[in-house]
Amino acid sequence: MKLVILHSSDTHGFLMPTDYQNKDNYDAPISLSRVSSVVKSEKEKYGAENVLVTDSGDCLQGSPLASYTQKLPEDEGLRKFTEAYNEVGYDARALGNHDFNYGLDYLSYYVDNNRAPFINDNILDAATNVPFFGKEYTIIEKAGLKIGIMGITTQYISHWESEDHIKGLKFVSGYDVLSKLAKKLRPQVDILCALYHGGFESDPLTGEATEPHTGENEGYKILTEIPEIDVFLTGHQHRRLNLVTRDTAIVQPGYRGEAVGKVVIDFDKDTNGKVKINNMTTELIDSKDYAPDPAIEKIVKNLDEETQKWLDQPIAHLSEPAPIEDAIKGRIEGAPFINLIQQMQLWFTGADVSATAIMSESAHGFSKNVTMREVLLNYPYVNQLCIVKLTGKELKEIIEYSAGFLEKDKNGKIKFIDRWITPKPMLYHFDLFYPVKYEADLSRPVGHRLTKVTLNGKDLEDDKVYKLAVNNYRALGGGFYPAYSMDKIEKIFDQDYVQMFSEYLTHGDIKVDTTKNYKFY
Repeated sequence: MKLVILHSSDTHGFLMPTDYQNKDNYDAPISLSRVSSVVKSEKEKYGAENVLVTDSGDCLQGSPLASYTQKLPEDEGLRKFTEAYNEVGYDARALGNHDFNYGLDYLSYYVDNNRAPFINDNILDAATNVPFFGKEYTIIEKAGLKIGIMGITTQYISHWESEDHIKGLKFVSGYDVLSKLAKKLRPQVDILCALYHGGFESDPLTGEATEPHTGENEGYKILTEIPEIDVFLTGHQHRRLNLVTRDTAIVQPGYRGEAVGKVVIDFDKDTNGKVKINNMTTELIDSKDYAPDPAIEKIVKNLDEETQKWLDQPIAHLSEPAPIEDAIKGRIEGAPFINLIQQMQLWFTGADVSATAIMSESAHGFSKNVTMREVLLNYPYVNQLCIVKLTGKELKEIIEYSAGFLEKDKNGKIKFIDRWITPKPMLYHFDLFYPVKYEADLSRPVGHRLTKVTLNGKDLEDDKVYKLAVNNYRALGGGFYPAYSMDKIEKIFDQDYVQMFSEYLTHGDIKVDTTKNYKFY
């Protein structure tokens, strides 16, 4: 006998098979519509009564369609958006960190109108210490088995999200709650699953650390210290994972609906009803091999068409373009688009220094006629701008940390170290700084690479306090940088970056700075 578990995660509002770079291209190898076709095909193959379908969050934010949906009244936009996820036929779901980006009212509408239950064990009501959303667990019968499902979300949301979006909530360790709940549920079920919007801080096979153990990702700790879990359904890191280790099946299905994680459990049941697992296998089903589901396309057709019209609206005219030829090359060598973001941040804040990263690997910067499509493709995250007060010493430590992302290969070519490329690309953590002029010698040890850091022709003073303009994700700890902490944030601006670009680019004539203020050698 067989039980099949299908798992999606991090679809980020890509409901249709397009990345919105070209409004006429609907052949992208992604989308919830393709995921839905995978699910329906597998149910037909195995029988719906033998297939369990789950999702671990990050659905509400990330695509241009999601951004447009959020601007509409909920009964117009979010209702259709939610219907599309209902069409897939999920049995249980978990929340992702980006599902909080538009605030609790928006999220509550989505949760309340989903047919599948949200399982939530570690996002608590701060006043009562009980789960704020959803159910603590669910037990579902499939293939004649009782399947227990627990659900957790990365506890790090409070480090990234603005206070008004998470007011009244308390985020606790997923490991802490599952270690207790798993013991309670294990005797009641035949199969125990953990649904997790989070990933692995160490390699699940070798135990080698793959990132600092901050608590953002607790997958390895859960895997190795909670043996009651049979199936671990993960997300957040956008990785492609499928393996069986420590008698636990693990899947993580990538990003934007590129794949569906599949776990097949072969089992026997004796006359007393006792279940014996004979074997577990895992795979990732690439959704590109499946045609989009017409049922989902019908639901969101009008929403998608209106999104495309909205994206082509011009919002500003520049006297000259602000390109970035290639994201990797631009980070290392500089680009007018990077300078434009820095100029904008300084214009809003009046800060001494600005820091920014390139947020998209497909970023190409702005043409002379800037459209909403260009803004969202270059800066897809719903961040807010902050002013952070730092000493000159702390600011140099931060710049030093960023210089540690780089190295030279055997031919002397500058490249990013593997840690920031694999197992998950994380170059959105690599910040550049402006208008400070700085140079870093990559032959020197990490932490001691800066050979020059000046502001307005003067060295940074260690004890002097400077104001830094940077997004809230970084200011609240994203990227593992030193020196940042909540008590150093002087101000958080209300607008998100799309709103700021719209205001800045239309306030008057803008001269894009094309000079390069940093050098790695």
